[in-house]
Amino acid sequence: MADYRKMYAILCAAIDDVIDPLERIPLAHFEVEKLRAALLSAEEVYIDSSPDSEETGAPHIIPLKRNK
Repeated sequence: MADYRKMYAILCAAIDDVIDPLERIPLAHFEVEKLRAALLSAEEVYIDSSPDSEETGAPHIIPLKRNK
């Protein structure tokens, strides 16, 4: 089965890494805002659909777990 958590983490980390350098380019402002909005939207979906959020009863508080 696909590891969607890992895919999410890889994509979001890459997007987050390129946002800062792109912000320094005035003509990239619109694209930066689109990336930032997509990143925040994906984060909300991830948090709201995380099985860990159901365990705590608080959708925006997710306990971190270390995979061994």
